[in-house]
Amino acid sequence: MLHLPFHLSLSRGRNLLNLYLFEEDWQSAITEIECHPNETKVWSTRPGFFDGDHESQVLPIHVACSLHAPLDVIKAIVEAYPECLEKKETSFKRLPIHVACQFAAPGNVVEYLAQEHVASTLEPDILGRLPIHYACSNGAPMGVVTTLLKVNLASTLYSDYNGWLPLHVAVHFGAGTEVIREIVRVCPSACQMQTKKRSTALSLAEKVKTKNKEEVIAIIKDAMVEDRHSSTQCSFSRSVPAMAA
Repeated sequence: MLHLPFHLSLSRGRNLLNLYLFEEDWQSAITEIECHPNETKVWSTRPGFFDGDHESQVLPIHVACSLHAPLDVIKAIVEAYPECLEKKETSFKRLPIHVACQFAAPGNVVEYLAQEHVASTLEPDILGRLPIHYACSNGAPMGVVTTLLKVNLASTLYSDYNGWLPLHVAVHFGAGTEVIREIVRVCPSACQMQTKKRSTALSLAEKVKTKNKEEVIAIIKDAMVEDRHSSTQCSFSRSVPAMAA
């Protein structure tokens, strides 16, 4: 017997697929999709979907991504309703890949979502943030960040509405040394760029208290020196529109 979670019991648009997802009964969820594929198209209202506070209307794909559903469940939903990859939840206008990155979904899920809908990696939410911003702020492993960079290198130069690049976010939230090294390697000129409050990757690194602080500072300083002596910027920079000054 399914035991309905409190936050789901307050929601509207319930169906068996959502119940199985919240129970993390993955095989039953897949079977339900096979028998009733239209359930993947049903919107439901979720109180506290983000940070336990904001209510949002979501599809099963958003729910699955938030609950760390395995890849076969995600594939089953997408195969039943391919257009779900383009659908945004209503609170922050986030695509499934935003949700996956924010809730630290499995790496192969993020890779699948990125490859199935490449344009989603450059789609901002209501805060101007790309999926890679959330990957960098939620401790995504190297493989996830590498996947997002490989799919769309231009994401390194997208700033949110506060002027924060993925590099700024990664430094501020204490991302791993190799993650920061890779972002800097792909686009060293990001080290020179400032947020709206004039913070740079270096100034942010100097403020945080992390075990890899000195390593990160060294990486950024080396990149800044090399970038000053280089006559070229990131090879893709001219094609990237400015999102925030």
